[in-house]
Amino acid sequence: MKIIKKFYKPFTITYILLSIALGSYPSFDFYTMKGQIIIIIVSIFNGVLGIYVKKL
Repeated sequence: MKIIKKFYKPFTITYILLSIALGSYPSFDFYTMKGQIIIIIVSIFNGVLGIYVKKL
């Protein structure tokens, strides 16, 4: 359960903040499949790092 919590928190924070940041960028097409896949891949990467990297 701890692993899921360590993955879930950075994943959601990254997804929300990256969606807001890239959604306001005019040439980024947020509502396409390609745009969502980019955001999800970056969020998954950050979630995996949240499992392995401890707080500094």
